Amino acid sequence: MKQASEKKKHALDEKRRAFPRKPAYIAALVVMGLVTVAFFIMLILADLLPPDLTIIISMIVIALLLLTCFMFSSRHKWKRIVGICLAIIFVGMLAFVTNFMRCTYAMFNKMGESTIIAEGPIAKGVSVTEEPFNVYITGIDQFAYEKGMDLERSDVNMIVTVNPVTRKVLLTSIPRDTYVKLHSIQEMDKLTHSGVYGVDETLNTVEDWLGVDLNYYVKMNFTGARNIMTAMNGIDVYSPVEFDSSLKNYHYNKGWNHLSGKEALYFARERKAFEGQDSIRVENQQRVMKAVIKKMTSSSTILTRYGAIMDAAGDNLTTNMSAEEMTELVKMQMTELCEWDVQTQKIEGEYDEDYVASLTQSQKFSIYRPDPASVSSCRDGISSILNPKASELEEARKNRSKSFVVNMAKSAYDRVVNGKNEEEE
Repeated sequence: MKQASEKKKHALDEKRRAFPRKPAYIAALVVMGLVTVAFFIMLILADLLPPDLTIIISMIVIALLLLTCFMFSSRHKWKRIVGICLAIIFVGMLAFVTNFMRCTYAMFNKMGESTIIAEGPIAKGVSVTEEPFNVYITGIDQFAYEKGMDLERSDVNMIVTVNPVTRKVLLTSIPRDTYVKLHSIQEMDKLTHSGVYGVDETLNTVEDWLGVDLNYYVKMNFTGARNIMTAMNGIDVYSPVEFDSSLKNYHYNKGWNHLSGKEALYFARERKAFEGQDSIRVENQQRVMKAVIKKMTSSSTILTRYGAIMDAAGDNLTTNMSAEEMTELVKMQMTELCEWDVQTQKIEGEYDEDYVASLTQSQKFSIYRPDPASVSSCRDGISSILNPKASELEEARKNRSKSFVVNMAKSAYDRVVNGKNEEEE
């Protein structure tokens, strides 16, 4: 009787020691193996993660895999249970990273076939991660449903000068009614009317006038701008005054405002609420652009949202920047997670009346006559970003880290110390 009782107890102990059952170990190891293979395949195909992050993640993967196998082989029940927990963590973590790389890889492939990569003006390409360049932003005054219903006027005109070495961006805004000589017909007209003849005409006209090379362009309508900012989960915009939109039932507070895509669009479009009208609207367009750049280059957005942002652009945005160049910029920002110094300037002048080439010559129309001194000053500002001093370059190279981990730590520290928003000067 006693012997039978001992055998029964021994069998129960063996059953407990065998928990979890052997098939659970096999299933866990098979799943871990499949996920590991998928991870390394995507790591090779996508080539997205920074080198130091690739090494760290690979070491963690190997360490977890070995530790889990060790736990599974232990005679102690609690270690085997810990092994199952490690396997769950391992699979979850690796599946997340693998899926992120898969989605990003698919997005970059899609970008090469996307309608945003447009034919038209040939880009004056540069090495976008090592050389400064200009991007011309032309905003068309239409929503997607209005396409073809009216002529496309260039409502927003902005030169974005980028220096990837010094991490400086300069936004140069040009009022829509600026009186310039059109490139094709060599007659005076409003800059906004150049959009009627196509983006080529706008780019060539501005290059003739300012004497700067415009390497790339981005053309979008109201729908594209709204959708992109919506995909970013909104932006934080500073307003120096309180005002209401004259177009929609939106109210904007003095100070910082978290705006949805629609709210940000109408913030940038408003001019009737201000005495300065178009001059204030230009400044608000710059505030929106600064907020977009800040959000786009933040670690959380660049790592999780840019795929959704590219999808949001759809057929409402076109550019002549290649998919490869955009990919390089995204990779650089993912690695360095750097803060960009965004500066602004605008062409000053005064409103007047004069004849415009694209309209009847029987009467004069309201135009914005640029101040030559302001034009010269803005030209010099662009040149200073494109051609920084040797001391600036040296300092930038010293501060530029290639380590994702170091930059992530710096980014986190800056957020804690400096807070979410800084007061605008």
